[in-house]
Amino acid sequence: MGEEKPICLKTIAKSVLMLEHIRVNTLTRQKIEKCAKELGFDLVGFSPAKIQPHYIEAFKDWIEDGNEGEMEYMKKVEERADLTRILPGAKCVIVLAMNYYYEQEPLKEGHGRVARYAYGRDYHKIITKKLKELEKFIEENEPGSKNKRYVDTGPVIERAMAEQAGLGSIGKNSCFITKEFGSWVFLAEIITTLDLATTSKPQGAPCGDCTKCIDSCPTGAIIAPGVIDSRLCISYLTIESKEKIPAKLAKKIKETRRLYGCDICQEVCPHNCRQKPHAHPELSDPKIAGSQLDLKKIQELKTDDEYLKTFAGSPLMRAKRKGLQRNASILID
Repeated sequence: MGEEKPICLKTIAKSVLMLEHIRVNTLTRQKIEKCAKELGFDLVGFSPAKIQPHYIEAFKDWIEDGNEGEMEYMKKVEERADLTRILPGAKCVIVLAMNYYYEQEPLKEGHGRVARYAYGRDYHKIITKKLKELEKFIEENEPGSKNKRYVDTGPVIERAMAEQAGLGSIGKNSCFITKEFGSWVFLAEIITTLDLATTSKPQGAPCGDCTKCIDSCPTGAIIAPGVIDSRLCISYLTIESKEKIPAKLAKKIKETRRLYGCDICQEVCPHNCRQKPHAHPELSDPKIAGSQLDLKKIQELKTDDEYLKTFAGSPLMRAKRKGLQRNASILID
């Protein structure tokens, strides 16, 4: 029998403290998840605040190739690479997803299709309100914490954090694909100084040999798996771009009858066979744009005030009257 090693009380104490830390943080995480679900979020995950290098390198390459087009705000690479530049002391990101899918009626003659996400009120406003409530809950339960919220607006790589949190995987169409809802989800985040246990469950590449999204993109905007050239993307052209749309691309837009945004690469995705209608009435009530718009009525809007009165609170405000009328003229001509 060998001589027994003495028990190190410091080691035991350290282990007990570590276990207690994990227990407390797990309870905090469970409370946050419960509150988030009660507020209407469908999925909740927890990512480390550190973004893995391969996401940063892919984003840098995308910018260096000019794939952001006119979206100058996308060039804030350093903030995306280091979340402590946004929130000093950031340790964790609470990642949230909300299903927004609904069935669309057949497109009528003389109408243009509106992307599903833009049916009713602007989701940024709806989700921001929920995030404020969740932040309030966190700060009441953890008074010393600092938190910063984002809904598809700030210098953060949302899909990377959602993937790190184990909510799903990034597909070849660059959309974030979840097991529960396919890719029909809005993503949002709260960056926090809380040191919460993460929920990363790597799900691997979701697409296998499938190339339906790449093959179905009318303009060839998916230039490599997971890489979009915005300058060719119908969503970008009909929403973000303020320039005249090149004739070759305008022809493709007319063929697809897409007035605002484009869902084609999601509509053909096999993962979206598990799509299910959302259960969030605030996303579709009130109906503002709906799923399609009369092109002649769009052209008849004479002033920006008329446009505001028609689409106030809608995502369509981003394109402005000039942009939407440009799109409508392409579909009419």
